[in-house]
Amino acid sequence: MYFTEFGCACSIHIHNDKPVTKLSILQQAVYLKTTLERQVRAEKHLNANGPFGKRHEFHNEPSPYACNRGAGIYSSIFRRRNKVVQDLQVSKTVYMSSEQIQVTWTPISASCKDDFIGIYYIEIPLIAACDYFDYEFVQYKQSNMSWQMTNLRRPLEFRYYSRDHSCSGNYSLIAKSPIIQPVNYNEPTQIHLAYGDRIDQMYVSYLTNSSEYIPQCQYGLTSSSLNCHKNGTTITYTASDMCEGKANQWGPQAFIDPGYMHTVLLEDLNPSTMYFYRVGTDEHGWSSIYSFINRPADKNEAVNIITYGDLGLSPVEPGAKSTIDRVIARVTSKNLTCLLHIGDISYARGVGALWDAFMTQIQPIAAR
Repeated sequence: MYFTEFGCACSIHIHNDKPVTKLSILQQAVYLKTTLERQVRAEKHLNANGPFGKRHEFHNEPSPYACNRGAGIYSSIFRRRNKVVQDLQVSKTVYMSSEQIQVTWTPISASCKDDFIGIYYIEIPLIAACDYFDYEFVQYKQSNMSWQMTNLRRPLEFRYYSRDHSCSGNYSLIAKSPIIQPVNYNEPTQIHLAYGDRIDQMYVSYLTNSSEYIPQCQYGLTSSSLNCHKNGTTITYTASDMCEGKANQWGPQAFIDPGYMHTVLLEDLNPSTMYFYRVGTDEHGWSSIYSFINRPADKNEAVNIITYGDLGLSPVEPGAKSTIDRVIARVTSKNLTCLLHIGDISYARGVGALWDAFMTQIQPIAAR
């Protein structure tokens, strides 16, 4: 069981109708300093997150040349260099969520310190070097790198860009990979549970790329006998439903098609009982089988809860990785009642791909 609550931003108000003492001014100053420090840390979380497992801290390591400086990539001088490395090779062209893909290439002698490999929708124009989902700078003589995959429900490709004119010009395309795609575009992903209003209820939610078929959950008292069945409902949203940028602007580093969110309400569950379940459809495929223990009916019965907050995206945030690893270890070894995430979730701030990566990250604990 996984509870979440959004964090809130606070502001300071000094009222003229009350005397202001030196102590209250000091308290407000300390509070303001703490608030600003939290905002700075939040910005660091934002800069560090990458939906495909890449860490970026802009104050230490800038984004690729022109990508955050407004200079752009000009099609009039964009070209594919005559000196081209072999096309990027990938360890697999079909993947499942959270799998690693190795990208390899032959190093070039005239590389620049801000050459990079990015991951893109295949329909993104080759001149749009900055329209990546994630990127990693290529180090001198480097010939491989690893990418942790997130199912964005669309075909993707890796591209290698290098700067022209002795590293002082704009980017040229050096190489690109074959198309890579998920094993199943409608793979049930981002599976998570939530308590209903009654003790005998449990919500099961997940995401796919289609609303063509009625979402389903099969469940039972053993993993080999999922003899109960419930249908669910489906919703989605668009950029126009969001309040402000980046969430209401289309783009790889802003709003992307979120897929379809399915929710199934299980009822008549016995208290303190383990259930096994899977979600999906016969037409599009089923998830793995997960399990949960329903909450107790006795108000005096002891409960075991794990609670934490400010969870960023693993593995790019070391703190997030250690938290997830420890929670998974406890969830798999202890009889827990629920998990409570008290706020500041993912630090995605309108970047849709980061939400996909975060929800994939928490599935191992949120699905049980």
